Amino acid sequence: MNLPSKAIAILLLCAPSAFAQSQSKTCVFDPESPQSCVRFVGCIDNEGEFFHGTSIGQTSGTLSGRTSEGETCFGTWANEKGKTSGTSTLTCGPESARFKYFTRSNDFNVVSGVAVSDKGRRMMSWAGADLEGYLQVKFPGNAKSGFECGDTWVPLPDMPKTEKGG
Repeated sequence: MNLPSKAIAILLLCAPSAFAQSQSKTCVFDPESPQSCVRFVGCIDNEGEFFHGTSIGQTSGTLSGRTSEGETCFGTWANEKGKTSGTSTLTCGPESARFKYFTRSNDFNVVSGVAVSDKGRRMMSWAGADLEGYLQVKFPGNAKSGFECGDTWVPLPDMPKTEKGG
């Protein structure tokens, strides 16, 4: 392996850890800022395993989070030019997936995505400025906002608060 290849390999090995440690303690939604932040959550298969974290960016950006099993997650996303849909990649531990996402609700400014991981597991995700409000409407009748992964109810994980920037 030549020197540039070794450097890239080392960078890729270190990136998930460094990326997770740089995650902001607050998540401020500001559609005018390239540092705009929203929350995301999702399910892995139908057995109750989930992931959650934050997404930074305006029309493209980065993802950082964790699974319910403690794996670090990181990835990227980008909107299709002039559309409210796009693609994202998410790697959680040894598993990766490429999501196709689309607008779910203009009222809540939320997108949802679907993917099949490289391990063959079905994944679903939701992200947006008012994720909590959207989930309360999508999954009504629960004391705390959350989502269903198969038959398992997952209360919305504690994450940095999403606010409209000033």
